Amino acid sequence: MTRTLIQGGDQDGTLQELMTDIVKGVKAKLVEPLISENRKLAGMLGELRQQEQQEFAEIKASIGRLEEAVRETPLLLLAAIKEAVNRAGMDGKA
Repeated sequence: MTRTLIQGGDQDGTLQELMTDIVKGVKAKLVEPLISENRKLAGMLGELRQQEQQEFAEIKASIGRLEEAVRETPLLLLAAIKEAVNRAGMDGKA
């Protein structure tokens, strides 16, 4: 292991350089990749939210169509019963 002996006033400058180098290294090796990954994940999350909203809109439209079909079913059923009764009435009179 090598030791560097620092004399007097040079000690503050050297410590400052070491601290600066350490901070730069931490930033380059840890912080910047983390920020980059967070940005990437945020973009993906935004895309998923947009896709989810689109799917919800499609589901809502499908539910609307289903509700309309359910509302129309009793009318169609009653109309078919009425037609069957009318035909049965005509057949019985003939």
